[in-house]
Amino acid sequence: MKKSIKKIIALALVVVLVCTLTACATSLNGTYVNKNGIIEQSFTFMKDNKVKISAFDLDLEGEYAIEDDQIIFTYSLLGIGVDLPFDFEKDGSSIFINGVEFVKEK
Repeated sequence: MKKSIKKIIALALVVVLVCTLTACATSLNGTYVNKNGIIEQSFTFMKDNKVKISAFDLDLEGEYAIEDDQIIFTYSLLGIGVDLPFDFEKDGSSIFINGVEFVKEK
């Protein structure tokens, strides 16, 4: 009987831990644009952590991950895998990548 209670408590703790980690995970969706620079840049975030990065009339597609205060973009350039980490912050309908504000389009 005591083993059953311990198993139930352990299972409940695992469920709470998984829910907590899921709540902490940050994902984005939609297009965020910076029109204040010399060039227009945008990030379009899609399902499954996919991202399209647009700048200089070029588009790159890859993936992203948000860890603590960084966003890491992963994509292939000329067949070479590239991981680029940047400082990241989200505030309302804006995200900040290396201090540059990108506003979510409606």
